[in-house]
Amino acid sequence: MNLRAIRILMWATCVVLVSLRPDPLFAATKIRIGYSAITTTQAPLWAAEDRGLFQKYGLEPELIYLAGGSKIALALESESIQLGRFNVASAVDARLAGASLVVIGSFYDYYYFQIFGKPALQRPADLKGKVIAASSAGSASEYGIRDALSHFGVKDNEYKILYVGGTDARVHTLQQGIADAAILSPPYGLIAQKLGFREIINLMEMKMLFGYGGLAGKESWLKQNREIVLAFFKSYLEGLALLRRDTEYALKVIGKYARINDREVLLESYRTGIPHIPTRPYVKREIVDKALKVSKNSNARNAEPERFYDNSFVKTLDDAGFLSSLFGSP
Repeated sequence: MNLRAIRILMWATCVVLVSLRPDPLFAATKIRIGYSAITTTQAPLWAAEDRGLFQKYGLEPELIYLAGGSKIALALESESIQLGRFNVASAVDARLAGASLVVIGSFYDYYYFQIFGKPALQRPADLKGKVIAASSAGSASEYGIRDALSHFGVKDNEYKILYVGGTDARVHTLQQGIADAAILSPPYGLIAQKLGFREIINLMEMKMLFGYGGLAGKESWLKQNREIVLAFFKSYLEGLALLRRDTEYALKVIGKYARINDREVLLESYRTGIPHIPTRPYVKREIVDKALKVSKNSNARNAEPERFYDNSFVKTLDDAGFLSSLFGSP
């Protein structure tokens, strides 16, 4: 073999070895994503994991369930997670208290709740003097109870909120008779109904503006990892588009992650959730403004809503035509 042939062989061998070597430039970026409730509004997140959409955009996710928005806020601030899906009001309260959280997306703009109770309870006024189960202090479930009952003229001091954890735990609390009523997200309302409990208030039908499905991160991390955040949005939104066009797959994913196999319950989950998830998840100023108005933190009185959210990530994808490619023109 002549010298030229040897050189060509050595060059080809090097090319093969380089191509087989793991290259950190192309390794998936690990990211921990927290979410505060097991409801259908989380389904795009589950679909993105189930179908490998995160990997498609260069991410290696770890999804972590932490019941209640206050737990997500603490995990974000301590950098235990990088992105958190929880209610906007909890993120606003955390920032008012000194945290550096910023809301960058809103995936559900209203309360996603129903209040179910013992059969003898028929009207909101019947909840006076009663115990109502919620997830945790500062959670969307607590805000929902207070907002809904205030709407019907029931004051905060006229009932007691019992913090028991996730939605399944609240149903269990009802069954045990520990609480008179509980605030639940679909499909657990239908499950409660099948167990003999009565719907007292349907917050979804009331269309009370509330950032139930916010997305937030720590301000410094968001600035340093803009491409990672955009990759998350792409993965999540592609998951939503998949669920919208394939109902059977959506039912499968919801059943898998929510551990439900009752088709009627799954169909109720889809009906109340997937069609109502925004395809352009901009944070509405009025949602942040409302969170500031209901906050008990004295710093909220003079705070400007714009300090608490950043729509630039969604706008980048919108301007680039990514959202239109998935969902068509707005």
